[in-house]
Amino acid sequence: MQAGIPSGEDRLVMLDDLLLSRKDTLIDSISIDSEFVFSDKPAHCPHCHHNKIGGVFVMGAYMGNLLWECDKCESMFLRFKKDETEEYLQAAKGAWTNPFDWRYVPKSEFN
Repeated sequence: MQAGIPSGEDRLVMLDDLLLSRKDTLIDSISIDSEFVFSDKPAHCPHCHHNKIGGVFVMGAYMGNLLWECDKCESMFLRFKKDETEEYLQAAKGAWTNPFDWRYVPKSEFN
């Protein structure tokens, strides 16, 4: 895995894009499907066995992919231990972006 902004099957998200609920910790507020740590991108999803796994780059958290995500079932998996991931997520709380700085993408090219 190369550090930096992801490309291809990886995706860039803001912390708020991941939060499904508000719990005591940020890591518990997102949907992590296993506490098992995959330091390298898994070859396939442990749930549905699909072989396309992408990285999730959380803006402001870590300079690289922080989580892994199955392209088919959208299950998310840890790249680092839960407490370390929580620290990275806490660092992302103040991150923001200005959508007016982004290039225009026609609706026909949306995912």
